[in-house]
Amino acid sequence: MRRVLLVLAVSALPLSAWAQARAPGERPECVRVEAIARFGAMAYDHWVHLENGCDRAVRCRVRTDVNPEVSTVDLESGARRDVSTFRGSPASTFVATVDCE
Repeated sequence: MRRVLLVLAVSALPLSAWAQARAPGERPECVRVEAIARFGAMAYDHWVHLENGCDRAVRCRVRTDVNPEVSTVDLESGARRDVSTFRGSPASTFVATVDCE
């Protein structure tokens, strides 16, 4: 009976559940960054959402404490982009560091 209750409790979690994470780094104030851990398939996918509100294009370097490999993202003025940094993580939180110039 415990096994059935556990399965029901886990399956009741919404697939779209997510948690925001911190995003330190050096970047212009016009670049908005949001780090999100989305729950699905019994693990978390880590995403970094970038929005360029600047009047010029920017180049950003994205890395996290879970995946230190740098992803370089070019954003034109007004552009938005989601960057997947890790899939299937047991961690519901992470720290994304985003530097833009």
